[in-house]
Order: sequence, then structure tokens, then C-alpha cells
Amino acid sequence: MSEVALKLAEAVELLHNSIALKRESGAKRLRKLGLPESGEALFEALKREVKDKRTWSARYHLIAALGVVKYQPALPFLWELAHQDFDATMTYLGLGDAVLRLSILEKPLAEVWAEVLKTQNPMFIDGALRAIALLKLVPDDETIQSIIAVARQPKFIDGVRGYPGDQSGLRYWVAAASGGWKKSLTQEFLLECQLIKDTSLKFASDQALKGKYIKWDY
Repeated sequence: MSEVALKLAEAVELLHNSIALKRESGAKRLRKLGLPESGEALFEALKREVKDKRTWSARYHLIAALGVVKYQPALPFLWELAHQDFDATMTYLGLGDAVLRLSILEKPLAEVWAEVLKTQNPMFIDGALRAIALLKLVPDDETIQSIIAVARQPKFIDGVRGYPGDQSGLRYWVAAASGGWKKSLTQEFLLECQLIKDTSLKFASDQALKGKYIKWDY
């Protein structure tokens, strides 16, 4: 058995562990391996995990891994979860990320963004924006303008507030995503971002103004 095959088998085995932290560890390992053949095991593990509301962190990492390994059969189920009520809103962040990654395998980004926006769920939208940033996607001009317009909407600030008084809202991942976008479309927005007192947002917008992407490992 090759080293990669061994790591795959070990990680999949962890998904069946009775301890949630072990299952979470298995999901993280599979996400880092990024192997499509792990998709079915991750999907089955997620269907088991959603039955326990207490293990939200394991659920989140299973969802994130499904997006990374591009297991498209999970997409309808992920959309179902997106319309359910979860106390742990991090679930929606993972869902937005995974849904966007899987959806763009079969649809144009502009169409996927329109579907994401219909949810009006700030954390779900933020997750989708994170995927756009991490994948370094360059939308068409109209979609870029829509993304920036949405990021400017005050109503989304409370839904993604990372700490008391955080005013970044959806801006962080939009700034992080825009390093490769047309400066004529993004410069005004990025300069606005720098006026908000948030170190991470300022760094992301600084990098984007230089045409660079931030490095991120989640």
C-alpha cells in the first residue's frame, strides 16, 4: 500500500470513531489530502453527523472537506442543509464554501452567485465568498459589481461579526478575493475597507491593492 493510500485509509477509519474530535480529525486529514475518492466516505459520515446537533465542529469540517474533494453528489444534500436551522452558524460558512465549490463544476460563477445570494443568509454568503477568494476566481464585471454592492450592505454586518464591535461584515473575503480583479472595479471599495479598524481587513485590502492574494489555510 502506498503512503497516500495508507493516509487515506487511516483518515476514513477515523470518520467511524465514536469520539467527535477523532471524526473531525479524519475530515481535516481528508480535506488536506484532497482526494476525490474520499468523497463517498465523507458524505456518509456527514449524513450520520447531522443527527447530533452537539458535534457542530465535526459537521463543519466534513462539509468543508466535501467541497475540497469536489464530491458533487453531495450538492443537493448540502443545499437541503442550507435551508435548515442550525444554532452553530459556522455550519452555514462551511455550506456556503462547499456549495460554491461544487456548483461551479457545472454552472457559470455568475449563476451560482445569484443562487447563493437568494438565501440572504450572511454566513452562507460569506462562505461562498471565502471559496471565491481561496480558489482565486475572477468573476465577470457584473458579478464583481454585485459582490461589492452586497459587501457594502450594513444588514449583513451582524450576521458575520467575528468579535464585539466588528464592522467588517462581508468585506474581508471580498477584499481577499479581489487581488486578481480589475482595479477600476475594486479600488474604491478597497480604500473604503482600509477605513475600517480591523487589522485583517486592512491587510487583505492592502494586498489586493497590490494585486496580491493573501495566504490562508483553513
